[in-house]
Amino acid sequence: MDRKNIKYLILTIILLILSAFGVFLVFKINSSPLSLFLSTPETAITPTPVVEEIIPTEIPKISITPIATVTGKIASPSPTKKPTITVTPTATPTAKLTPIITPTPISSPSAQLNFNSSEDKFSVVYNSSRKLYQDKESTGNRYTFYSLSGNFAVHVASSGTWAWTAPDRNFSSSLIVAGQNTYRYDISTQTIVDLQSSTKNYTLQCIHNGKESLKTECETFIKSFQLL
Repeated sequence: MDRKNIKYLILTIILLILSAFGVFLVFKINSSPLSLFLSTPETAITPTPVVEEIIPTEIPKISITPIATVTGKIASPSPTKKPTITVTPTATPTAKLTPIITPTPISSPSAQLNFNSSEDKFSVVYNSSRKLYQDKESTGNRYTFYSLSGNFAVHVASSGTWAWTAPDRNFSSSLIVAGQNTYRYDISTQTIVDLQSSTKNYTLQCIHNGKESLKTECETFIKSFQLL
């Protein structure tokens, strides 16, 4: 046998061996359970997840509490609640006097009105354009003749006390009011005149803020003051 035929024989034997091995594998696979083919990815059924819808049982409510309504009348501001102004005399200690500030009065034609106080025993004439208020202060009664341009007032205190402090209060006859000697104190913004009766001390105050018309009205107001 030549060399070429031997080569073909060997290849044929190898082919037969491979064929036999292939037939063996085919029978081996056929003997596997059928369930292997049912579980392949192509035929497997993936369960679909169920999403549960959540519905609230009640919508939350927001409670709004109404603001309480305040009824009633608004009280008018009292002159006694206003700040204290300081009157500084030249070369003397500071003197203090409570200013008179009250609600705006109703305008009226210019005329003179007479006011009498039976309680404090005095009378005074004032311009009708002013609004009259009476209230209490620490030393006694206060009568305010209010005007936007500047207030006038009569402060009444018991004998031995005064509505304001003046360390050099000396009475003289240079200005006579109601038949009594007076102590007069002037600064650029106001004029103050003190006088006495047998039982009471009176302080007449004019806040004129340097206005000539108010200074003239102040002089008339002071000179009209009388004791009853």
